[in-house]
Amino acid sequence: MEFEAIADAVRGFRNMSREQGKRVYDHIRSTRPSEILELGTSYGVSAAYMAAALEANGEGRVTTVDHARSNSPQELLDRVDPAVVGRINLVRIDDSSYDWWLKQQVEGRSDAAGNCEPVYDFCYLDGAHNWTVDGFAVVLIERLLRPGAWLLLDDLNWDYRSDPHGMRERGVFFPLSESERSTPHIRGVFDLLVKPNPAFGDLRIEDEDWGWARKSAAEPRRLSVEVSRPLRAAAAGLMLRSAQYLAVRVDLLRERLRKGRGDPETIQREIEERAQELARMRWVEEGYGQRPGAPEAGAG
Repeated sequence: MEFEAIADAVRGFRNMSREQGKRVYDHIRSTRPSEILELGTSYGVSAAYMAAALEANGEGRVTTVDHARSNSPQELLDRVDPAVVGRINLVRIDDSSYDWWLKQQVEGRSDAAGNCEPVYDFCYLDGAHNWTVDGFAVVLIERLLRPGAWLLLDDLNWDYRSDPHGMRERGVFFPLSESERSTPHIRGVFDLLVKPNPAFGDLRIEDEDWGWARKSAAEPRRLSVEVSRPLRAAAAGLMLRSAQYLAVRVDLLRERLRKGRGDPETIQREIEERAQELARMRWVEEGYGQRPGAPEAGAG
């Protein structure tokens, strides 16, 4: 689908300007990704631009993820060519953030040595705009990107003073400090997590609003179990650990037998241990007030 046609179809909807849509559209037309990941669907404007570029290329799919409570893209999708909509895989989650969804993707594609089979050629991150959520998200996203794939972070300079509403929908469940409200979180993610990451070898900032990073090729991880000691010493160490394990098991069995016979010393020791544990729990529940046994305030 040509750019002018998709730009007309999404006119009037928020979240991605026509100029930004053209840059993303042209990027996809030139790099020809087959699998795209978007985090932060909202009304679906950016997903529509990307899917239209894929349709013009003749191949590819956009998987776009957002929370079920977020804005619905259905009205926009109803106005877009069905061939373009057919290239959009809409994922609506009920978890606290898309980080859990990303965790499941990495987990399902990883082997015992920690190698994750990558799947995406391009990722557009325009979601929570939060250090905690998106800082962890880029760690997981990198695992899912193929070598040569691009990561694009939107709104580098956005901060919470610009939009104080909807923090819970952004995965924020506790009050933010003044510093957290006034500091651009995505700029911190790009500067402190993406730029130093050796997995990314080509970085650029565009118009002080977008941060681009390209995944470099890397050798697969390998996991091996090595024994540097002589075989006799290794076997002796194994036998020693087995003996220690058996000794612990025997002690536990003996203690159970003493309890069963009503040994007063064992029972008294267990009562004292349980009392100390209850005192610690009460101290925690009371908000880390007076420690058990500490003198009360004002006591002489």
